[in-house]
Amino acid sequence: MSSETGQRVGDYEVLALLGSGGMGRVYKVRNVISNREEAMKILLPDFAQEQELAQRFMSEIRTLAGLDHPNIAQLRTAFQIQNQFVMVMEFVEGTTLDKMPALHLEQILEYSMQVLSALSYAHGKGVTHRDIKPANIMITSHGLVKLMDFGIAKSTNDMNLTRPGTTMGSIYYMSPEQVRGSAVDGRTDIYSFGVMLYEMLTGRKPFQADTSYSVLNAQLNEAPAPPAQWNPTIPAELNAIVLRAMAKDPSGRFQTADEFRNAIRAVREPKVEPVPAAVTMFEAVPATSWEPVSTHSPSSPGAPPMATQVISPTVFSPPVVAPAAQKSNRTLWITLGAVAAILVLAALATVLPRFFLTHAGQKTASVATDAQSSGSSPAQASAAGQTATQSAPSPQPDFAGTAMTSGKPARSSPPAGGNSSPQPVKVKQPQTTVSDQPANPTGQNPPPVNNSNPPAAQGPTPQQLREGHDRLINIDARADAARAGVQNIRSQQQAQGLDIRGDILASMTRMNRFLEEADHALSQRDLDSANDYMDRANTELARLESFLGR
Repeated sequence: MSSETGQRVGDYEVLALLGSGGMGRVYKVRNVISNREEAMKILLPDFAQEQELAQRFMSEIRTLAGLDHPNIAQLRTAFQIQNQFVMVMEFVEGTTLDKMPALHLEQILEYSMQVLSALSYAHGKGVTHRDIKPANIMITSHGLVKLMDFGIAKSTNDMNLTRPGTTMGSIYYMSPEQVRGSAVDGRTDIYSFGVMLYEMLTGRKPFQADTSYSVLNAQLNEAPAPPAQWNPTIPAELNAIVLRAMAKDPSGRFQTADEFRNAIRAVREPKVEPVPAAVTMFEAVPATSWEPVSTHSPSSPGAPPMATQVISPTVFSPPVVAPAAQKSNRTLWITLGAVAAILVLAALATVLPRFFLTHAGQKTASVATDAQSSGSSPAQASAAGQTATQSAPSPQPDFAGTAMTSGKPARSSPPAGGNSSPQPVKVKQPQTTVSDQPANPTGQNPPPVNNSNPPAAQGPTPQQLREGHDRLINIDARADAARAGVQNIRSQQQAQGLDIRGDILASMTRMNRFLEEADHALSQRDLDSANDYMDRANTELARLESFLGR
């Protein structure tokens, strides 16, 4: 079936020929019902003659129909006409990477983040692209990346392409396992994109030769020269990332596209300043040490000494916090606050009960001394002692486990002219007991304490975590597209001596922070917090997309 401009194919009108290859042609078409422009790929000259290829394309069409990601060109529909497969794809207007001029480092990192986001989504659906190369990556006028031709390998006389059913992919970007014809997985795409990143950074392919055999042999046996050898301005971290992605052994590469993407994000984003080592939030809390001191009453010489207790403060230095470059210092502040609060409570629980007990003992001894010095009768002294005993505050439980001891009571002097023998004045001392439990005024045995731990809360199921990761990937992909659009508009305004609105930049910053927190919460299996952060990020993202007119 040949299609010419103006011809109808089903509900589509052919507008122009976009390209052709050994496996078919690609046309720009318009749906006569919706008036939407699409890309139509007419595959296989006659699938009745090549049943094996027809089955493989049917499988690929069904796979593409299940992919829905902002950085992947969508399959709209597919049908058969005159023994040919017809695929109607999203029409992407832009430029492929292989036709773009030299890129700045920031553009390379931004486009890489979007490509890896698309690969992460596809790998999560069990799809391996197998033909990652610059010609299959389209950049729109808004800086949005579109990954195209999933699983559709082409065969021409060009050495960049290979025939499906043998080794699949473009030989300059093929992984060693593809060259050997071994089984492949997502790490194959990681290798191919590592080669592509090498080329974007240096302007040359890592393995170049005159024949396809020499290129394939280099893919298997030769180590690439470090990218920094050709471009010394490449950061050392990025140089190491490219070499790791191009490891010959799949186990030596990044194991997932997300891991690759996070490594690039670490190079792209500014590093967090380390926390100063002398950070403190509260004053030093004094601890107490107890030492007996012997004192004598001036009005009763010769009286036995009374042992009292004084507080000798010992200052604890605040803990030193080791500097650490983290995404958020909130955990550090919470930890310091909790430690300081515990120290304050421990000091209060130690000092206050002992202070009250010491004060009560000193007051009782003072009453007895006054009665002795004023020459009162034994009965009056005894009454005074009893009154003091009744008025003294009840001892509180000593949570520190230390009981106070007092000295022997003093004796009164005989009254003048009296014949009666001196009687000792007995002062009742407050009794304290060492107990870690609160007072029980009823005298009944306290109920037994149930020390059994409450049942542990059930965490999210693996299916819920997988759904959370899928949601984060989708939001992150939209966020990458929004970042690229805002950056593109900002660059245009800066070229005119202007800049973008401050509230838009602030909204983008909040969105980035919420996505980071959501990713961290998912890694901790905290699905509720992750969903909360994703909701907040989605709110900021909707604002950015509204600004971009999407």
